Formats: sequence, C-alpha cells, structure tokens
Amino acid sequence: MKFFILFFITLVVLFLLYSGAVLGQGQKTTQTSQWVFDVYEKKKVYAQSIDERKIVILAGSNALFGINSKMLEDAFDMKVVNYGVNAGVLLPYMLYKSKEIIKPKDVVILPLEYHVYTYDGTPNAQMIDTIFSRDIDFFYALTPKEQFLMVWNITLERILAGYEAKGGIPISSGLYGAHNVNIRGDQIGAAAAAKNEYIQKELDSLAPNNYGKIYKKDSLAWHYLEEFVSWCDARDVKVVFMPTTMLFFDVYKKDSKERWFYENIAKEVEAKGWSFVGEPYEYMYTKEHYFNTDFHLTSETRDMRTKQMIIDLIASREIAALVIARL
Repeated sequence: MKFFILFFITLVVLFLLYSGAVLGQGQKTTQTSQWVFDVYEKKKVYAQSIDERKIVILAGSNALFGINSKMLEDAFDMKVVNYGVNAGVLLPYMLYKSKEIIKPKDVVILPLEYHVYTYDGTPNAQMIDTIFSRDIDFFYALTPKEQFLMVWNITLERILAGYEAKGGIPISSGLYGAHNVNIRGDQIGAAAAAKNEYIQKELDSLAPNNYGKIYKKDSLAWHYLEEFVSWCDARDVKVVFMPTTMLFFDVYKKDSKERWFYENIAKEVEAKGWSFVGEPYEYMYTKEHYFNTDFHLTSETRDMRTKQMIIDLIASREIAALVIARL
C-alpha cells in the first residue's frame, strides 16, 4: 500500500512540474499564431469603430472566405463585420473573441462550421498554440477538463517553441493574413482564376467529413452556446444561426447518420429556443466552387452564397422585424 501511495504522489508531483513547464511559456508569441492574431486585430479595430447597430458574422474561415459583407450591408442597411477567422481555434475561443466587439442591440449571425457542434473539450494544435501564445488568461476561464486536456495534449515541440518564441512580426505575404482581408473582414485574393495545380490537388484529395457519426446531443459545445446566447440576450443582441458552406459529398445524403445530422441540426438549435435560418444542403456546393479547402469558397461563389443568405434572412420573421431589406 505504501508503494502505491508513493507512486501516486510521484505522478502528481511530476504532472505539476510538467504543468508548470507548460504554463511557463504562456503569452510568448509564436509566429505560427501570428496570422490569426493579425486578422482578429484588424477586424476588432474596425468593429470597435462602429457606433451604430451592426451585424456581426461569427464563425470560422467558411465565413472569412465565403461571405460578401458589402452585399449584406446593401441588403439590410446596416454595417457588417465579418468576424470569421479560423474555426481551428475552436468554439470557446471564437465566442470569447466575439465578446470584444459585440455591442448592445447588434445582430449576430452564426454560420458555424459543423465540427463546432461536436466540440467535446478536446483541443487541437491551433487552439493550443493560439491560447498559450496570445490569450493565456483565457486558459484559466476554461473548464478543469479543458485545462487538463490543453496541458496533456500540448507537444514537447510546441513547449520548446514557446520558450524560443520570437513572434510578433505581422504576416505580410501569402494567402492568410490581415493583408488579404478587406475592411469589413472578408478574404480577398481567392478568385477561381487564382487556383493553381497545387491547390487543385488539395481539393482533389478531400474526403467526406463524419460529423453525423461523432455528433452527440450532450456535447460541451451546447454549454458554450447556451452561455453565449444568454450573454447576448442580456444585451438585447439578436442571435441567428445559419448553415455553414461545405463541399458536398453524396454520403451526406446516403449515410443515415450523416443525413440525420444535416436534416436535424436546425431542429437541435431550435429545441434550445433559438433561431436557425436556412437549409444546410442548399449551402453545399460542388468542388469547382471551392478555392483550397472544403470550406473556402471562391470569390465568385461567395457572392452566390451571400445572396442565398440574404434571401433566407429576409424570409425569416426574426430578421424582418429588426431590419429593412433593400434589394
């Protein structure tokens, strides 16, 4: 018995030492987290400069690449901020960042990527890198389970990178970064003509997702969404969920679990007493409409998707009661 007690104590001490090493490199800016930071900062500055009521688009890069905010502005006569950046930072951080720019009486539209609804507290490399590098205080706002998984899943390579970090240099070239985002927060430089052979190979290698298979009704995502909607309600902020855009595969209709998910995700949201506008399959397109991933539309298809959003939002009584459409 004494051996097992000592063994347990040793494990606890080792884990605490390891945790200290992990947390010790917090808030040291890695270059790998730079583009996400730059884009959020650019969008935040613009959003905070708007004094009137506005529409905030809250999602990941499906919104960054896939929404024409000027079209929404013209349709609803309201300023629009596209706050989509990268769904890889995962739901808790996306919601946390949005609270920096949402003001009372705003309208928040959430065309969330479908994997967001499956969030169970397990972090990925992007979330780990971003939070430890840019927002270590947010780490302490996570649940104990999430904190443990953040510490447990960080790699030795990332820990060392944190201690050696010399980031903070704004990204000024390449596809991703604030230099390729317009004032409203939309991605630029993603026209179909800009696709090259390498990008086409990426598209050709894409496989179907299995969100229907992994989705659980009691996922931690709903806890975060409930807290967020309550936070919005307290500020008279209207919240509307919408479908994301995603490359269509036949399995999304032929597989029973996948079909159930896409046919019922709106009902799952509405069961919470929230509004979901639009039909998921109508926002899925074939390969030629995507730029470099199964969520990133070309600039041309972005306009088609935005037009569908406008049609659905105008038809929705919730939005119609708040804004006057001008088409």
